[in-house]
Amino acid sequence: MEQVCLIVDDKDQQHTFKAQIQDILKKEGHNVEIIFINTTSPELLNEEQNIDKDKLKACIKSKIEGKYIDVVASDFDLSDDVVNGLDVIEIIRSIREKVPIILYSGNLEKAIKSVMGDPASKDLPTLINDVKKLMLHHISEFIDRTGYAASVIKVLKNKDTSTKQILLKKLREYPDLKLSSAYPIFSGKKLSQIADEIEKSTYQGQEFQQELIEQTIAYIIEIS
Repeated sequence: MEQVCLIVDDKDQQHTFKAQIQDILKKEGHNVEIIFINTTSPELLNEEQNIDKDKLKACIKSKIEGKYIDVVASDFDLSDDVVNGLDVIEIIRSIREKVPIILYSGNLEKAIKSVMGDPASKDLPTLINDVKKLMLHHISEFIDRTGYAASVIKVLKNKDTSTKQILLKKLREYPDLKLSSAYPIFSGKKLSQIADEIEKSTYQGQEFQQELIEQTIAYIIEIS
């Protein structure tokens, strides 16, 4: 089964990805597709030549439509006066809530200080609050740029090919088709909307999976 990695960076990472991730994993039988978004692309910038977050969100949604994303890797420093990697993560989380995200930086210490400030100058409650804010982004790893390829490989190799993952991939392949049966509450919903419910682990999303399994088993018993 092909896996998909989304990379967001202000520099072209396609050669690095192919040499350090795709080629290595291919030798081990893993096929990986890269979706690369360069944040310096003119169509993503506003009049001040900074990243327009609305345009970036629209671009990401368009690029990943119809695809199940296995992992996201984003640079922290996007050479922008306003937007950084945490903004990218917020955008990703608004689209795909549960996807693993790796944040990397060429200057990790500087990046951490820009997020946390100087810990020595803060009282304990303020410092704890800053740590909580960072944790809310649910970042799988925050690492040096030189280590992001190894982290992506680790995530992709350790991913289980579960029934849930297979179901999500199939639902994402046909995002605009609508459900007509199987689960009345989702009747008329687009398959992409159902995939969102499953990824968010909502009650209805979990109940739909249970109902689907039960109907599949009943069908198998009937025809056997």
